[in-house]
Amino acid sequence: MIEELLTIIEKNRSQLAKIDEDLYERIRKRIEELETLKEDNERVEDEIRALKRLQKKIFELRTGKIINAAWAEVCGQEVGLNEENMSSLEREFFRTLVEVITEFRRKVFEKKTEKLEKVLVRIKKDVEILGVDGKRYKLRREDVATLPAENAEVLIKSGVAERIEVKG
Repeated sequence: MIEELLTIIEKNRSQLAKIDEDLYERIRKRIEELETLKEDNERVEDEIRALKRLQKKIFELRTGKIINAAWAEVCGQEVGLNEENMSSLEREFFRTLVEVITEFRRKVFEKKTEKLEKVLVRIKKDVEILGVDGKRYKLRREDVATLPAENAEVLIKSGVAERIEVKG
């Protein structure tokens, strides 16, 4: 098994090579088998250590390539690896990463579209404010304006504006 793992590591250095669907499970089972046999057997303990090191190396190589491929896919770049070379577990990981990165990207770049509650007010004194919606309001006495509720409430409480009730 060690020779097989060394070959897989070598093939995965340049790109993601196809692996057997059950490779990770076979490595785990072999380590478990050896764990039951080890009882002060130096050779068996060496093999366990070697298998664990190789398992870690394969995981790191393949996971790094999958993370980079997910990033590339979300950014619209050439992915550069074939999903068919992934185990089903790796494909699931890849798809999940693409979803998470896509959602993060959406949150960073898309403008918030939540609707702010608006209130109709009559202005009693000249005032200039920056609304919670990011807009600058330059209001004059007797203006009628629709303002974000948060800003309208502050102006009403301070006596600068009064609410206009619309019966509908």
